This record gives sequence, structure tokens and C-alpha cells, in this order.
Amino acid sequence: MSEQLLLQQILDKLNSIEVKLGNFEIGQKQLEREQKALIDGQKRLELEHQSLKAGQQELNQLVTAILHRQEETDAKLEALSMDVHKIHGEITALKQDLQELNEKVDSHHQQITEQLDNLKLDVDFTFHKTTMNERELYKMKSKLF
Repeated sequence: MSEQLLLQQILDKLNSIEVKLGNFEIGQKQLEREQKALIDGQKRLELEHQSLKAGQQELNQLVTAILHRQEETDAKLEALSMDVHKIHGEITALKQDLQELNEKVDSHHQQITEQLDNLKLDVDFTFHKTTMNERELYKMKSKLF
């Protein structure tokens, strides 16, 4: 019986080893499935990473283009600012010229008005004097004839 008992123990041990081996195989397959899922996830991450890199390059190109356009806009704005300052200076000079011209016109107007007043007085005086002379001549003619 001891052989049978020994055989039984060996069989029990073998069964136990087979069960454990089956469990290991199940665990191994589970690990393989999980490893495949991890590899698939890693591939998806690599694809997403490539997509993100391409997007980042596109964004960098856009930012570079925007910066270039901003530099152009800044240059145009600077040119416009210089034009505005130049025009402002020209307007100031024109205002000064106009003020001087107005002063000259006012001065000439005053002189012409004074000359016209003097001429009017002269014409009035001449008219009055002519009238007086005409009377005197009439009186003289009347006395002579």
C-alpha cells in the first residue's frame, strides 16, 4: 500500500502541478492579451504623437507667417505715422502762412479803405470846388452879358 499511497501522492502532486500550469497558461494568455493591448495603445499614441508633431509644425508655420505679417503691418503703421507727422507739420506751416496772409490782407484792406476814404473826400472836395467854380463862372458870365 505504500506504493499506492506514494503513487497517489505523486498523482495528486501532478494534478496540482497541472492545475497550476493551467493557471499559468491562462495568466500567460491574459498577459499576452494585455501586452497586445499595450502595444496597440502604444501604436495609437505614436500615431497621435506624429499627428501632434505635424499640427505643431503647421502652427509654427502659421505663427511665423503671422509674425512676418505683423512686421509688415508695423512697418506700414510706422510709415503712416511718419506721413501723419509730416502732414501735421505741413498743416501747421500752412496755418502760419495763412495767418500771415490774413494779416497782410487785413493791412492792405485797411490801407485801401483809407485810400478810398481819402479819394472820396477828394472827389467830394473836387465836386464841391467845381460847383463853386461853376457858380462863380455863371455869376461872371451873367455880369458880363
